[in-house]
Amino acid sequence: MLLPAAAAAAGGVHRLKSLCPVRRISSLKVPWRRDAALDAAILRDRRYRLASRLVREVLLSPGRRLLLRYLSKRRQRIRLPVLVPTFLRRYPTLLSVSPPPNPVASPSPHLLSFLEFASRHHALHSPLLASRLAKLLMISSTRALPVPKIAAAKRDFGLPDDFLTSLVPRYPHLFRLVGDPGPDASGNAFLELVSWDDQLAKSVIELRADKEADVVGIRPRPNFTVKLPRGFYLKKEMREWVRDWLELPYVSPYADTSGLHPASPEAEKRLIGVLHEVLSLSVERRMAVPIIGKFCDEFRLSNAFANAFTRHPGIFYVSLKGGIKTAVLREAYDENGELVDKDPMIELKERFVAIMDEGHREYLEELRKKREELEKQRLQEAYRGAKVGTGIEDEMEEEGIDESDEDDDSEEGEALMTWGAVAKLTRSGVGNGIAAFVLEPLNSLSRLEDILSSHGQEATVGLLAPSAVSGLGAGGGAQEAVVASGRPRRRGREQEASSCTQGLWHAGSRQASIFVSAAHRSYS
Repeated sequence: MLLPAAAAAAGGVHRLKSLCPVRRISSLKVPWRRDAALDAAILRDRRYRLASRLVREVLLSPGRRLLLRYLSKRRQRIRLPVLVPTFLRRYPTLLSVSPPPNPVASPSPHLLSFLEFASRHHALHSPLLASRLAKLLMISSTRALPVPKIAAAKRDFGLPDDFLTSLVPRYPHLFRLVGDPGPDASGNAFLELVSWDDQLAKSVIELRADKEADVVGIRPRPNFTVKLPRGFYLKKEMREWVRDWLELPYVSPYADTSGLHPASPEAEKRLIGVLHEVLSLSVERRMAVPIIGKFCDEFRLSNAFANAFTRHPGIFYVSLKGGIKTAVLREAYDENGELVDKDPMIELKERFVAIMDEGHREYLEELRKKREELEKQRLQEAYRGAKVGTGIEDEMEEEGIDESDEDDDSEEGEALMTWGAVAKLTRSGVGNGIAAFVLEPLNSLSRLEDILSSHGQEATVGLLAPSAVSGLGAGGGAQEAVVASGRPRRRGREQEASSCTQGLWHAGSRQASIFVSAAHRSYS
């Protein structure tokens, strides 16, 4: 039913009954082709989506406080891949957690500061948000939308959570709320358009044509921008159909198209115009297909509207990342998957991500310090357990090291495979011995000296490249001592004679010396 105020305003809209005889939409199938750049753009937001859902659970709780055990029970609903306490440790700047026995999650100081900024930002851009909301109402055939449907898509369009109280009352000449929305905007309420605005009833495509007319003096015909991805191929029949379809007059999504045949190319033109306009009104120029589907009745979309996205691959792209179909407006992104023109409301997302990154850096720094302390303890244990006078090979064999061992492919293993240090130890009354250590990081030779000195040993420490160790065995084979995942190993390594260490090994002797000729080189 058309509302009285909206019906009077709709009288000024150009009625588009039928542009030409009915022609059926092509039944040709268009293959779906993956776009790596656009998929990557969606995957980059994965952490943000998870964190925002988690934070929202706390912000919507009474007093913005929620017991951690209750928050953990909502992990499946949030679709969090890790435990809630683990996620909060990785991003400590989002929520503050009180100490046991009953830990409570509440907004952190960083998050409270962000919420204050978001409130000011929404107030600053309220005219933009009001016009965006009015455009959605003008696209609707009844010039009204159910409040629960608007609430489901409010974040896609940049609307604040409390748009019914902070935005709608500020523009009584545009909006009227009918019914009781309830405390969570889930009631049986509608938001109506009070008055029609011809300036707002222009699509992005029409505004682009007007802007070009101001520059060159001639207004081009409004039409879609077709941007096929590199390497994409359409069959000849489909190319001809798309070419003929693009030649049809542009149908504004704000025009009355009730007289069009639903299977005509003109109705297809209007459908693509509505989908293009809705995505253009979104903050990131993309939306989940199920969210768009909530407005099928109001926007006069067929149940098979989602097929239009794949039928026009030069205008849209459908990503399957994140476990949900996401419709993307191709012209809004460059070849690297970055937005060409950023919406003002996207600054909120960037600030939120910056808070996340700050906390994650703190978490990684604390983790690095713990790993350094662990390596220091391992080094001390390795020194206390070393046998003097038996040689490096004996020590390595006792640890079960095999030359056939492969490198550790894990990140932790790669990080620990660093340069070696050889120390000439003097034990009073015992003799001379050789001990090999693997240090992390490279410039921590002083740590080794400190450790040896703390045990009452006189140490002469030299730096060895893994490729500059030779003469450590009776056969003179080159060896590299490494530590991967806390386990020492060795492997053969070829090297040039000019860069290798000249060493002397006296088998069966209680004295052994290694002279490092490459110790003064700078390794990185």
